[in-house]
Amino acid sequence: MNDMQQLFQTVLNYTSDMLMIVDRNRHPIYITPNVYELTGFTPEEALNRDAFLLIHPEDRDSLMSRHKKLLETEQSNSSEYRIIKKNGEIRYFECKTTPLPYTENYLQVVSVRDIHERKQMEIELEYYKNRHEILQTSLKNFSQELFSVMKLTDLEERLMKEIKEIIPDSNPTIMKGDLENVRSPELRLGKIEVVSDKLLIKIGEKKQRSYILSVQANAAQEKMDLIWLETLAHYSMMVFENLIMIENLVEQLETASQSKESPQWVLRMMFNLQEQQRLTLSSDLHDTVLQDQIDLYRRLESILNRYDLDKDVKSKFIEIEQGLLDIIHEIRTACNNLRPPLLRELGLERSLENLFEHIQVTSTYKIIFTAEDLSMLSLSEEQTIGIYRIVQEFLHYAEEYSKANLIKFDFYNEKDQVKIIYRDNGDLLEMNSENPLFENMRLANINQRAQCLGGRIDILRQNCGVMAVLELPIEVERSLGDG
Repeated sequence: MNDMQQLFQTVLNYTSDMLMIVDRNRHPIYITPNVYELTGFTPEEALNRDAFLLIHPEDRDSLMSRHKKLLETEQSNSSEYRIIKKNGEIRYFECKTTPLPYTENYLQVVSVRDIHERKQMEIELEYYKNRHEILQTSLKNFSQELFSVMKLTDLEERLMKEIKEIIPDSNPTIMKGDLENVRSPELRLGKIEVVSDKLLIKIGEKKQRSYILSVQANAAQEKMDLIWLETLAHYSMMVFENLIMIENLVEQLETASQSKESPQWVLRMMFNLQEQQRLTLSSDLHDTVLQDQIDLYRRLESILNRYDLDKDVKSKFIEIEQGLLDIIHEIRTACNNLRPPLLRELGLERSLENLFEHIQVTSTYKIIFTAEDLSMLSLSEEQTIGIYRIVQEFLHYAEEYSKANLIKFDFYNEKDQVKIIYRDNGDLLEMNSENPLFENMRLANINQRAQCLGGRIDILRQNCGVMAVLELPIEVERSLGDG
């Protein structure tokens, strides 16, 4: 054995690995000195005892299976395991065991290498990978579930639940009050600030009260946890802002309902929805009902031209044909009223001229229309359709209420405003407290349209008929030479 010791001593001088020779029962019969240094055991404590007693209990069974397989197959194998040092410290090792089956007592050469630092890095990387996936999944689920949040209390509840699940010892709370209460006047919206033993993030304000998320600082020290927390706060801030906006809008609606006056934004939303519905209905009528009527008309026309029918039968068919033409005309008129044709392409002035020409064919009143060059007006689509609808309402009013036989429309550009003056010579409505002028449905609609466009309307009595003056703020395109 002395010769063998000298041999292994020579090998030891050229390797940093630890070497052992063990017998069939895993009892070391030779150990290089660096094993004693690393494990803390003395030669007396390590030699002639089962080497697996140094192995961590959780790794011992798998190593026993490997050792048994090595004895059976007489083939080398490698394994990783943890060793418990004498002082209780646990370290990771890697070993390669080579059997010497023809030796007495079936000796094995075990080469051991300390891989503790590498293993710790692998465990750390695996931890961060898994942690990153957990945080990403949390943000995804949280952002999706925020769509169902309708109240601030729901948002607070959901936020607290998520933080408690991801950072269990964080003890999250929502603090409400002035910034002085947290002794941090520099606290910025959505930014983490450490105050004493807390992480604070301001997520919003309501009626001059700050809503501040508070989390135990020692529970979230990893950088990725802090990024997750800040991102979670940003999601909450956006929902918080939307909820406050909705609350403000509801308050405005309640105030407006009490004052019987709708805010401009409500009127705009209402009229825009109306236009969308009219557009949809016009398209549906045109693409379905109108096309069906045209198809029926063409079939009937084909029958009349192809067959020699009895005079009375043919007369009946002609009556039906004429009735279909009338229905087609009515549907087209309805489509045009629902959505004025080519309003954007023709512009306001030309579209109004077409409207007046069409109305004059069936109306009992005469229309006089004068206007400056409306092409100088930079009108949005909303303004164009709004003014067009106002003119339509005036025409309906003239036909249904005033019974006028003369109507005049005058359009002017005046100090970046478009002024529309309507006059008729019809009957007057009684202007008293029980029947104010704007309680007339048509005139009330005109008044709301004017408010929607940011304008105002005045209705004046004349000796004969009514005059309405409508002023709307409009941007006027200027030439390069203008000041």
